[in-house]
Amino acid sequence: MRVKMILTLSLCLNAGLILGFVVQRKSVKPLTTLSHEPPSTPALSAASFGASAPVPAPEIVKTVDWRAVESEDYRKYISNLRAIGCPEETIRDIITADVAKLFESRRKELVGPKKKFEFWKPGAIVGAAVDSERLEKERILSREKRDLLTDLLGTPPELKPDLLAGAATQLEAMFDFLPLEKQGKVSELLQDLQIKMQKAAQGGSPDPQEIRKLMKESELSLAAVLTPVEMMDYNLRFSMTANTMRMQMAGFEPNEQEFLEVFKLRKSFDDEFGGGFGAPASFGKEERARVEAAQKELDANIKNALGESRFEEYKRGQDYAYQGLDRLVEKEGLGKEAAVRAYEMKKIAEEQANKIRRDASMTTEQRRATLQAIRGETERSMRQVLGEKGFSSYQNQNHSYWLRAISPDPKP
Repeated sequence: MRVKMILTLSLCLNAGLILGFVVQRKSVKPLTTLSHEPPSTPALSAASFGASAPVPAPEIVKTVDWRAVESEDYRKYISNLRAIGCPEETIRDIITADVAKLFESRRKELVGPKKKFEFWKPGAIVGAAVDSERLEKERILSREKRDLLTDLLGTPPELKPDLLAGAATQLEAMFDFLPLEKQGKVSELLQDLQIKMQKAAQGGSPDPQEIRKLMKESELSLAAVLTPVEMMDYNLRFSMTANTMRMQMAGFEPNEQEFLEVFKLRKSFDDEFGGGFGAPASFGKEERARVEAAQKELDANIKNALGESRFEEYKRGQDYAYQGLDRLVEKEGLGKEAAVRAYEMKKIAEEQANKIRRDASMTTEQRRATLQAIRGETERSMRQVLGEKGFSSYQNQNHSYWLRAISPDPKP
């Protein structure tokens, strides 16, 4: 009875120690026992209480074997803890920690290693390129864990949902190029940049020139921490140039080498003229002419790097009109060729319409009738390529605005 009381007190007063012990029990089965010994007392002489005062004999406390309490069966384990007088709150903490460790082990086995961040893939930006397959597996495990704890403990556990789990997983993959000791420093510098950019935007729309300045200062700070190779890897993942390319190249789908070659050329251009935050509208006439000349040179260099055929695909892939067609044919299962053919029909129709509008020899009525005919023929051709369902979806998503620009819809 005395042993049971001492053990119960120990459980109540040292719950943290118990939790630390139990957290490890699934991976390493305890081989030692926990002994409870009475506190040492100073030696007392008979004279202290009179010659006849008896000297109490030391009480012998039995050794407690935790293997008598533990069990692989959670219900039996809970029953054993209750049998030794363990408080319900402590039992709840022990079981919650134990189940958490079990499911963390299962999660590592189930989801496998993190996927490498493929910086060249369109759409691969923070929050958009979450590993959906991995995230779904983790969500299933979380539900199983919650259901098990609810069943064992009688009420749902107080587990806070990790709303940013997917984004955090993806960020870890994006930082895979850096050693751990540098990841913390880079995170601090990124947080500093975020704070400064938020302050710059407090008055409403941020000043593009100020944003450019802050981003340049941030790159200089990062360059002082990272090696040139690490700095390139950082820019391929986080720079404005890389993120813009991933959004614009949705219809191009470059491979890793193509993305890298185009990135180097565009990064140099953006560094000089500002890219997304360059505010070309603020440039004077001479500056605009210089930007236009640099843009032509950039296109020529990209064409030389990709080759004529891929360069044509690169330019087409950046057209939002083509990107809309590309998403549509993927949804309808029509294949990329259908998007290319429909896009070429659009270009031909618009070129013909522009010629008709410039033809001064035609009357207004002749011009209207000819433009109507161009639109009608183009719609028939696109229906053949996209199918009735696909073309109907194309119109409903307002991708066909350009057809109305060629010739307005007839009035009711």
